[in-house]
Amino acid sequence: MIHDPLGNVLVERKFLKVEDCQQLLATAESEGCFLEEILIREHRFSRKELLKILENEYFLPAADLESSPYDPALLAKIPRRLAARLLVFPVGIEDQTITVALFHPDEKARKAISAMIHRSLRCVVALRHELRNAIERHYGRMECEWSAVEHKDGGAVKQASANRPQAGMGAAIQLSFRKGDPEAAVKLADEIIEKAARLGATDIHLESKEKELVLRFRLDGVLFKAAALPGDMSAPLISRIKILGGMDISERRLPQDGRHTVRKGEILFDLRISSIPSQFGEKIVIRLLSKNLGLLDLNNLGMPPAVREGYGEAVQSPQGLYLVTGPTGSGKTTTLYATLNAMDCASVNVVTLEDPIEYTLPGITQVQVHEEIGLTFATGLRSFLRQDPDVILIGEMRDVETVTIACRASLTGHKVFSTLHTNDAAEVIPRLMDMGVAPYMIANTLKGVLAQRLIRVLCPHCKEAYVPNQTELAILGYARSERIYRAQGCPRCSHTGFNGRMAIYEYLPISENIHKLVYERASSFAIRYAARQNGMIPLSEFAKWAVLNGTTSVAEIQRTVLSDQGREQICRHCGQVVSLDFLVCPFCKKVLKEKCMECGQPLNSEWEVCPNCGAEIESEMRKTYCPHCQAPVDSKRESCPFCGGGI
Repeated sequence: MIHDPLGNVLVERKFLKVEDCQQLLATAESEGCFLEEILIREHRFSRKELLKILENEYFLPAADLESSPYDPALLAKIPRRLAARLLVFPVGIEDQTITVALFHPDEKARKAISAMIHRSLRCVVALRHELRNAIERHYGRMECEWSAVEHKDGGAVKQASANRPQAGMGAAIQLSFRKGDPEAAVKLADEIIEKAARLGATDIHLESKEKELVLRFRLDGVLFKAAALPGDMSAPLISRIKILGGMDISERRLPQDGRHTVRKGEILFDLRISSIPSQFGEKIVIRLLSKNLGLLDLNNLGMPPAVREGYGEAVQSPQGLYLVTGPTGSGKTTTLYATLNAMDCASVNVVTLEDPIEYTLPGITQVQVHEEIGLTFATGLRSFLRQDPDVILIGEMRDVETVTIACRASLTGHKVFSTLHTNDAAEVIPRLMDMGVAPYMIANTLKGVLAQRLIRVLCPHCKEAYVPNQTELAILGYARSERIYRAQGCPRCSHTGFNGRMAIYEYLPISENIHKLVYERASSFAIRYAARQNGMIPLSEFAKWAVLNGTTSVAEIQRTVLSDQGREQICRHCGQVVSLDFLVCPFCKKVLKEKCMECGQPLNSEWEVCPNCGAEIESEMRKTYCPHCQAPVDSKRESCPFCGGGI
């Protein structure tokens, strides 16, 4: 019996004698190579003849690995360690079936590969030395490219294996630890934080389940499962993290908060640690705040010219209340810090009241809120007014007392910045009224509202161009776009299809007609309509522009921005708020939407063609497209509000 698959086949088919085969195997073992390499070198068989023998033995076609193209997305479907151990190499994918090349495609190897990738397999055969060379060449190139990206980002963590390459899911990571090691929890906690910092995660979630400890990372605003740890690692790992945060490890029944600072590469991270009791143990959430002061520059935030010009007046104005609004995690605090950083702090007295203090800025007095000892936003703000401040930053407007004091401070010559949680800029005014602030106080103090969101940016290395369908064109306002982009997924973006985030903005200056609406306690729809008449570009329009210039995808703006758009409209005849589905205003009986002359379907006055039959619409309100970025803009404008180019 020959203990080599190829040698055994050659002997059984009488291509070689047993003695010759054993001698050739001994030579191959002494030289550290495979039997087929000796056979080809000694001209006993050609490469094509050996492949033909394997084809007839396993009834499978042969693969030409020498001309196999480099495809990192395909390589990521099978980890290098498994590929090297089983001598398997991915050569193609079609629908949900992956084609893999093997030397000995037995049932054991097929089950091992199927269990790893969770897909159906199509097998082809190849020689062992060609498989080895292809694995070293292609996987080596992919790791070199990944290392170059890591080195550029200043990371100090080894590559995380990508076992789940589906776009939008994120790649699982592998953690190295040994059970029984007295320092296993310490090493594992450090490794988790390092990997999260290297991937650019903003939050780490450790969730105790019945039989395991689930590790999840929030990457670009979306949570994905990074690893599943053994259940017996839960208690020591959570205790180690609580020690880092200065928390009580003996208290497991009450929520706790902690804080820790670490340095990864050249970047300092502030860790905000929170623990809560759950059904199967404690849950830990760690927020990673980067102390990268390069973000604290208004010029680096990516504000469009139309927004930058309007909001820039807030930096230069001597007094007034300015609010930045958006959901949690939309970058409001970063915008406010960048605003303070743009001021001449040497000539003005700037004080902040925050919970927590996220960045330390030179030349500014920053105060941490401590509600347990009575230092709240309201009490701290009262004390601030006795400190002769010029500029006041309040972390968040949480109650009517804080808002009232802030409004009075702006009335007495101070400039006040703060944040509020609303969907857009127009909803700030009704929200302040709901909190109990008098309309006259809002009209006399509020000078501007900046709303913002964070949307994920498509990975430039793997984003895919395609022709939008009619539904997507309707979402984009039937813009003149022959192609847009969508997410794919590659190792450089952890197989999410996205790499980083960008902010989109809308700025609402409080003009005279807005003052009138405030006194009338108008709805947010009426305020939004008036703001658009004044030239405000809404969040949704900037989001659509980001799709048209290839920065993000339609699915992403639907997830983050368009899902919050209301179903109301303002009747242009009587000013009443009515449903967006109404064709006729029920108050004044005026027609709200025209009908297509060809098919009779209702039309929007801003459309240029009918979305149902494609007929051109004769209308005075025709869109003008920017010659630089192709964004749809008002024909009355002299410059594009998105890119600043002349029209």
